[in-house]
Amino acid sequence: MKIFKNISLQGFSVPFNTPTGIKYVFIGAKSSFQAPDGWSSQVAVTLVGRRMFKILTVDNPTPVVQAPVAQKVVPSFPKGKKSTPRENR
Repeated sequence: MKIFKNISLQGFSVPFNTPTGIKYVFIGAKSSFQAPDGWSSQVAVTLVGRRMFKILTVDNPTPVVQAPVAQKVVPSFPKGKKSTPRENR
């Protein structure tokens, strides 16, 4: 997954080469757009060189299966109360 960030104060209509053909996407000022890895744009690469765009590549994380958490066993104490504080220790 690629994230195209427009860091300038103006919007751009950027053409992307996709597997199905060319698609134009308007990216407003200070906004971003997510595109699949198969999409590319020479205009976006040129704008990166002019410091108006940033392109970030994000890997799709694989789901992590977590082991079940073992519950703590709490020992049961007698419910009776001792008569003096010294015996309660």
